[in-house]
Amino acid sequence: MTAALSSAPPRRILLAIDLRSRSDRASDRAVQLAAQWQAALHVVHVLPQADDGWPMAPLATCDGPTPSAAVPAERQLRRDFGETAVVHVVEGDPATAILAVAVEQQCELIVLGASDAPPAGRLGRVAEALLRRSPASLLVVKQRARAAYGKLLVGTDFTAESRHGLLAAAEWFPAARLALLHVLDIPYRSLWLDAGHGEELARMEHATMQAFVAATPLDGRRLAKTWVEHGHPEFVLRDCALEQEMDLVVISAFRRGLAFHLLVGGTARRVVPAAPCDVLLVRAPS
Repeated sequence: MTAALSSAPPRRILLAIDLRSRSDRASDRAVQLAAQWQAALHVVHVLPQADDGWPMAPLATCDGPTPSAAVPAERQLRRDFGETAVVHVVEGDPATAILAVAVEQQCELIVLGASDAPPAGRLGRVAEALLRRSPASLLVVKQRARAAYGKLLVGTDFTAESRHGLLAAAEWFPAARLALLHVLDIPYRSLWLDAGHGEELARMEHATMQAFVAATPLDGRRLAKTWVEHGHPEFVLRDCALEQEMDLVVISAFRRGLAFHLLVGGTARRVVPAAPCDVLLVRAPS
């Protein structure tokens, strides 16, 4: 899956679908993006098994999957997507099966809907597993795809990985309005910093933001807004996305290694359920 290292738009998209009523949101967005990027669209459905993070349509009346369970699922998917997608109906653990199809078909982006089953503020088990394990970028769809993404909020921590996320956002969505946000989370900030040091830190942060943007090859693309805020990233991103009426939040993560697991296990896992809009996790190069 070396193509995922590029900031070019994905050439192969995998839609993971559970055939329930809300899955049409992810379906519509995947179809829209495939058309926008002229990308091949693959659709995967994993046959029912017990997993509270990946609800399944009641395709079989007996306990567990049966040999014929794939037939109605495949029939429905082919009816819904026609010739616009390649359909895969598989059995097994949902996250593992989805990742296997993604790797086999060399998909650079996995699209799935946000589950309403987990408690508020938490991810379903399948979405969390994909966040942690997927070598491809991941788009979690929450809103209806009424139009192409037009207003993007890109989170940055000034690392090379977040620069890759910004470049991907700019190249994947060339007509969209981009805003760049850095969130600095300092525990007990009021106890550590007096007014003078707080102002000095703010100046340093804004200077760092300007230097980060200047060093990012955006090919003349101007950012609509850049700003620095203090607080917990998931809450600040949520509030800024609501205030600015954003369509999509973009965050980045390492592809592999301890740093990847620490980042995804922390910030990304909290941001995705907190965001009021769709969330794109851009997988950065190793």
